[in-house]
Amino acid sequence: MFSYRHSFHAGNHADVIKHLCQVMVIEKLKEKTKPFVYIDTHAGAGLYKLDSEQAKKTSEYKTGAKRIAGREFVHPQLRVYQALAQTYIDNAYYPGSPQIAADLLREQDNGIVIEWSNTEVGNLKRNMRDSGFAVHHRDGFEALKALTPPSIKRGLVLIDPPYESASEYQQVIDSVMSAYQRWPQGIFMIWYPILTARTETDDSFKSAQSKSHLSQVMLNAIANSEIDNALKIELNTDPEGQGMTGSGLIVINSPWQFKQNVETALNELLPVMADLGQASMSCQWLREPKS
Repeated sequence: MFSYRHSFHAGNHADVIKHLCQVMVIEKLKEKTKPFVYIDTHAGAGLYKLDSEQAKKTSEYKTGAKRIAGREFVHPQLRVYQALAQTYIDNAYYPGSPQIAADLLREQDNGIVIEWSNTEVGNLKRNMRDSGFAVHHRDGFEALKALTPPSIKRGLVLIDPPYESASEYQQVIDSVMSAYQRWPQGIFMIWYPILTARTETDDSFKSAQSKSHLSQVMLNAIANSEIDNALKIELNTDPEGQGMTGSGLIVINSPWQFKQNVETALNELLPVMADLGQASMSCQWLREPKS
């Protein structure tokens, strides 16, 4: 249990889509002077060395964040993400979501990062020691229940579990539904993997036979819920490949015009991510906002 180490995967294609959207939401929240809170339920180490033994074993960043280095982009938030990531990559690091948030949040904003792994929470505390963020050593799902609603009413929750166990998909749904009821104005961003052999028809967690089915089951659960605003964003970098060929995000309470903004960014990003093969993207409502 808790064997997952993101250092093997830092800066990969999943991080690109996840962190780009994270930057876009944070930058949108910063358009107002009122403070907001950032909560990261599965924070990992927060910062990763690209010349570590783990990172060099897979070098996944070379087909992920490394591809955007030195490119000329037009989209403003894509340029923010590129500049932030490249500053670290040039020094053989890649910033995890806690570090990205720490670099972008203002003095009036609050950051709370949570990690359950004994090994990773030590790294997280060291990496976040000068950030002003609160670091919690606890289960991310339990912490989300305990920390919502926050005293600051505006905010973003990033939920990015490793999905080592099939039960984590159900935990995501249960935790998000519960937190949404307590904090209906919060923005919730849920990352999930796109695996081969997905099914579009099975709505039951119990009858899904492999992890490849469970992302779709989770999407269906959100689509059939009472949530007013839920957007599905996917980037698939290798549609014909095996294993994790891409990843997606469910964004609940996405900001005004966020869908159009994401589509514009992904249309510019897609050719870069596809330069060594095929890639596809989609941005669709699971629950369209009420007019």
